[in-house]
Amino acid sequence: MWMWIILGLTGFALPFFLYVVARRSEEETIRDWELVLTPKGREHLEAVRSYTNTELALVDWTYDQAREAQNLGRSQEALRLLDTGCRLIEAYCPSWTRSLAAMSVLSRMVSAMGAVRPLRPNAFSLRELAQLARLNQFIHQFLVTTGERFRLRLYILARAFGTLLRVVMRSRVNLHVRTAEPNWENVEAARRDVRTLSDESIETFRLLLASLQAQSRAASQEL
Repeated sequence: MWMWIILGLTGFALPFFLYVVARRSEEETIRDWELVLTPKGREHLEAVRSYTNTELALVDWTYDQAREAQNLGRSQEALRLLDTGCRLIEAYCPSWTRSLAAMSVLSRMVSAMGAVRPLRPNAFSLRELAQLARLNQFIHQFLVTTGERFRLRLYILARAFGTLLRVVMRSRVNLHVRTAEPNWENVEAARRDVRTLSDESIETFRLLLASLQAQSRAASQEL
């Protein structure tokens, strides 16, 4: 009987023990690293930020022009501008989805990542994206390593871009089949959320760059 009790306690405690050991080993590795970007890394990061800001500035300008046209009573012009803005977002989202997939592959080359935080539901306007952020927060607590948490973040971000793409496509279809006024609130929510997703993706890219470069420096010092 005592043997079964001991085995039961061992089976219960072993996963927790392995969890603590894995976290401690990872935390020691991260403490030994200096998670700062090199000049080349900062250059790559700024290039991504510049591209993103240019793309989203065009989306914002198109939306603002559509709002102005609507306020002036030029409804058809407003619809055309909204349609253009939706098409811009539709073209923009897949590029980030591909980039996030590439980051997931690169992240497997890193033995440990810097601190990874889950997405915040209250940062999003669209209900569908807030729900994905809640899922991120929930699963995040059950993962052991920062590498796993990092790849979960990438997965959720990719799903969020895909969800946003479907929302925008639906909105654009509705522009052509409805005779009522467009759902400006929904379009505005999509515009805000595409920027939030972009900012979160850029921060994820920064963390990946910093971790890759820190590991490279640590390996060089050991030689």
